[in-house]
Amino acid sequence: MRRQLSDAHEGKTMTKSSTLERQLLLGVASFAMLLSAAPAYAQTPGAGETEEDVVVATGIRQSIQESLDLKRNSSSIIEAITAEDIGKLPDVSIADSLARLPGVTAQRVRGRAQQISIRGLGPDFSIALLNGREVVSAGNNRGIEFDVFPSELIAQGVVYKTPDARLATTGVAGAVDLRTVKPLDYTSRQFNVSGKYVINDNGRLNPDFSDQGYRLFGSYIDQNEAGTLGWAIGITNQSNPTQYISRELKTNQFQTGQLADGTYYASDNPRSGVTSRDFERTSVAGTLQFEPDETFAFTVDGFYSDFEDTGIFRGVETPIAGWSGAQLTNSSGSGDFVDSATYAPVGGIVRTDTEGTTAKIYAIGANLSANLSERVRITIDASTSGVDKSDIDYESYAGTGPGILFGPASADPSLRGSLTYTTPSDGAYSVDSSIDYGNPDNIVLTDPGGWGQAGFIKEPQIDDQLNQIRMEAEYETGLSFIDGISAGLIYTDRQKTFDSNEAFLREGSGFVDGVAGIPNFLGATDTGSLGFPIAAYDPTDLITNGTYRLDPTAGVQWSVEEKILTPYVYVEIDTELGDMPVRGNIGAQYADVEQSSSISGGFLEDSYGDFLPSANLSIEIMDQTFFRLGAAKSVTRPRMDQLRASGALELNSTACPDTNGDGIADTIVTAFFNPAQNQTCFKINGGNPFLRPYKSTSLDAAIEKYFSEGGAVTLAVFNKDVDDYIVSDFDLIEGGAAVAPFLTGTAASTAGASLIGLSGPVNAESANLKGFELALRLPLEDVFSALEGFGLNAAYTYTDNSLDFQGQTIPIPGYSKETFSGEVYYEQSGWRARVNTRYRSGFLAEIQEFDGSLNGQQALSEFIVDAQLGYEFQSGKLEGFSVNLEAYNLTDEPFRTENDLDGNGAGTATFVSRHEDYGRTFNITLAKKF
Repeated sequence: MRRQLSDAHEGKTMTKSSTLERQLLLGVASFAMLLSAAPAYAQTPGAGETEEDVVVATGIRQSIQESLDLKRNSSSIIEAITAEDIGKLPDVSIADSLARLPGVTAQRVRGRAQQISIRGLGPDFSIALLNGREVVSAGNNRGIEFDVFPSELIAQGVVYKTPDARLATTGVAGAVDLRTVKPLDYTSRQFNVSGKYVINDNGRLNPDFSDQGYRLFGSYIDQNEAGTLGWAIGITNQSNPTQYISRELKTNQFQTGQLADGTYYASDNPRSGVTSRDFERTSVAGTLQFEPDETFAFTVDGFYSDFEDTGIFRGVETPIAGWSGAQLTNSSGSGDFVDSATYAPVGGIVRTDTEGTTAKIYAIGANLSANLSERVRITIDASTSGVDKSDIDYESYAGTGPGILFGPASADPSLRGSLTYTTPSDGAYSVDSSIDYGNPDNIVLTDPGGWGQAGFIKEPQIDDQLNQIRMEAEYETGLSFIDGISAGLIYTDRQKTFDSNEAFLREGSGFVDGVAGIPNFLGATDTGSLGFPIAAYDPTDLITNGTYRLDPTAGVQWSVEEKILTPYVYVEIDTELGDMPVRGNIGAQYADVEQSSSISGGFLEDSYGDFLPSANLSIEIMDQTFFRLGAAKSVTRPRMDQLRASGALELNSTACPDTNGDGIADTIVTAFFNPAQNQTCFKINGGNPFLRPYKSTSLDAAIEKYFSEGGAVTLAVFNKDVDDYIVSDFDLIEGGAAVAPFLTGTAASTAGASLIGLSGPVNAESANLKGFELALRLPLEDVFSALEGFGLNAAYTYTDNSLDFQGQTIPIPGYSKETFSGEVYYEQSGWRARVNTRYRSGFLAEIQEFDGSLNGQQALSEFIVDAQLGYEFQSGKLEGFSVNLEAYNLTDEPFRTENDLDGNGAGTATFVSRHEDYGRTFNITLAKKF
């Protein structure tokens, strides 16, 4: 029982059975067949063998064994990944590695796996921890952008699918704990370096961005001679290219037209072009660990990442709807959607959008654990993390002339041409234009739409600060069935602010008669199969040199603060049921929450409490066969932008007039004042500072059979009943002291006058998720000795969910009905090879808009294939030197979304809306360990 608190969560999740129609029966049958075919478990040397004869696993097999050890030794259901060696998680992103685990999927953003979903619940339903502590996020919500954490600096990732009382925090879906290296886990000095060359096969789509990059990594781990003091540091630097072709046809019900035979065609404002980005990042992780004996331990660890993700989108918006003056002149094909369509006259709006993110993230934690007596141990753990993030979205507009949509130029036929869209069923459409938008002589800087603006700029700022402290006392009982009892307090203080910093770009001194010449021409974009080249120019200095004039707008600002005090009790069980070992835990947390958000005149505040019991049980029913049960209540707090109270209160002057114009309601017109019908003195749109968390009651069960150190077959079933699900609707909230200064006279004394009518997120509905997971890890030599070195890993998850609101089925973000991951590997005599696949069925993707808000879009299924091949020298002067070839997205799988053409939600007539082609990425890595 003597252990540091940060080590105490090796799988404290829980499970209890549920029934799942035919899919569950199929899973159970498959599990039974695998279990019956499983070879016997053997850990000790066989007859005639000595300890020296037993081969020590390294690399891939060592990683699998260590991950299975975590899973086997836990008292609940977890999943784990472990680095094959220092700095050698086998993927570009930690999110890629996590997405290979049962029940875990990833959503790609700009080609990189970034957001994690667990068991059909999106990124906002799970919590990310770093070394057991909650950390900030670089987005304006809670969901962590996992590509912020370099895979080289992560030694282990543990996915908790249900909570226990000692976890610092969790979510309805679970938690992901990313762990860095602990130097005293090693017995000798370790020094590792590596260099990686990266190339994207889409090539240079924009002439000013490269398709090539690099990753450099180095680490140093050492200990004093007594093995009581250890230190570790790792650093990585990278420049990672992203090149992709972007197509947005826009095919929902209100953006399409319909021919006489019922065939649909695009009829709005498609956006097509290419994006190039360069993700530059320098990250450092370090740990100092001091353990003079078993009675005292002190650890300090830190993480710092400084990254800049710069890029540019060059493309054309092509208004083809009737409101733009364009008409459908020709089409071909029948069925749900046309094969091709021609529109004229069309005035293209050339977009050059400079995009980027600059952020600095840090996390520092200290853990002290000491024995007060033979049976009592105390632990104090303190941490702080923060992010300072600046984004930019700088839009520069060009076209064939000013006001080609709305203005005098709209009548000039020479400024508008024809467009033909060829639209195959996979959504990879191509465009043939009568105007060459890649020729700078054909376009000028201007206000092409006639909107009164020649561009737009947003420079959002995000600041997120989180402080957390934990104090715990642990008592070793000496009883036969209760190993220990722990009680503690966790206090978390978090504040997040957002400011969109927006401005219109008006015509400045560089414009004459509404136009300015194309500056700094760089060439034309390579749009590949899109077939729509765009003139590439550099707009960097157009604001500073006066070509554009800034006209600031109010934008969006908000601040949210949370203070959470969580006392908890945790009882660890270690006993026997007959001759079967039984381990587990029972416990409870009580989360006392104070939340507030700034608003004009003060703050809107609220407080509440949640009692969160949990129980986990693991029974070894046969040798190396475990049956696990668990039950818990858990919560996911609302997204930070949902808790915001942005903007000012809006006074309803019809019901509550301001007779003297001082901004204060002084009378009430009773004929119009009716809170039940949304006729209140005050209204506000946006967030809701009075939201309550999503609440879940979860029941899970699992059976796990371990048949060798690297082999196991597992089946888990789960059921989650989620209450207080947040949807967009109308609600009444009590403004209290925040609105009191805006009421006087009879208004101040009228009942209900302080109520605020809110249009935004509210707690309204319930949902249910249930499913099963089936996983196999099989060293093929366990079955056929001739296949020594070969192995197979596979996992399949089925999830069913239901969420209805006002008679309509509401999709849950991140939910895929089916997911699968598979891996075949070989490792022998220095050679190593692996092929990884992962599949997820269609899901509701959350596309982040530049103001930080999330836009739900129905993503199509994905099947992604990656591969690696490498060799490490085993002896001689090159011992420890390795070379590795890696290929990602070998199938060139695009990211695609679709829309219901008829808007009935039945999916009877759909077509692709968004199509992003990321291409393949190839790496070559040279590494040396000393």
